[in-house]
This record gives sequence, structure tokens and C-alpha cells, in this order.
Amino acid sequence: MQAVASTYRLFIRAMGHVNLALAILAAAILFGVTMSIFAEVTWRFAGGRSQLWITEVSEYSLLYITFLAAPYLLQHRRHVTVDLLTAGRSGPAARALNFIIAATGCVLCVLLTIKGIDLVTDQYATGLRRVTVMAPRSWFIIAAFPLGTGLMAVQFFDQMLDALARPKGAEPPTTPEETL
Repeated sequence: MQAVASTYRLFIRAMGHVNLALAILAAAILFGVTMSIFAEVTWRFAGGRSQLWITEVSEYSLLYITFLAAPYLLQHRRHVTVDLLTAGRSGPAARALNFIIAATGCVLCVLLTIKGIDLVTDQYATGLRRVTVMAPRSWFIIAAFPLGTGLMAVQFFDQMLDALARPKGAEPPTTPEETL
């Protein structure tokens, strides 16, 4: 049993590194999009023609930024939460509620991942393209969705186990150091 727990902790630590790398990639994409929009506005102000591809890339990047950064935020419990149900509760009731919330999130993310993979593989197989200026392959744009929801499912699963294993009365971890 100790070997399984050790392997699991190693896996979760590796997933933390993957989440961090994807969050850094999301930040780099956000920076790149911000700079390209700034350059586009400056170029148009100087009398240049609008570059339609910048708007298109900006739109597609929003999906990537969201789904690449979300698992990292969930891992460090920095995502948006509605704590109306859990506020002021402690002990077994809080643990049970945290477990139910994490289990619900895990199940939903697994279902979304499966549907996302189906969508990506279908769009890949059909060679579907977006009807836009750049005409990119649709699967490439949608691929961030199942990747992000799959990684979030792993984080919710870890939170489920954490809710079961947490000592009575202990609060869930809230800082990055506590989650590792």
C-alpha cells in the first residue's frame, strides 16, 4: 500500500510540473496576443491596414489560455469557487461536502474530456476547417478543451482523495506549498 501511495504522490507531483508548464505557456500566449494587439492598434493608428489574422489568433488563443491555465489554478485552489456551502463548516460535514464537490467536478471533467476527445478525433478525421481568413483545422483549435478538462479531472480526483485522507477538523490546503 505504501508503494502505491508513493507512486501516486510521484504522479501527482509530475502532473503539477505539467500544470505549471502549461500555465507558463498560457501566460506566454497571453503576452504574445497582448503585444500583437498593441502592435496592430499602433499600426492602424499610423495609417496601416488592419491585419485580420491578429483578431482571429486572439480569439483562438482565449480557448488555449483558459484550458491550459485552469488545471494549475485548480491544483493550487486558486480557481473561482462558490464557498457558500462550505463556509463555516468543519469536521466530517466539511470533509463530506468537499468530497462531493470534488467528485462532481471530477465526473463532469471526465465526461467533458471524453466528449472533447470525440469531437477532436471527429474533426481530425473529417479534415474540417474553420471558415475564416486563416482557415485553420478545427481539431487544432478544440484540442485545448479535452487536454484542460482531462488535467482538471486529475486535480479533482486528487482533491477527492485529499478530502478523504485529511485529518478531522483540518482545512483543505490553500497555498501552493500545501498542495505539493
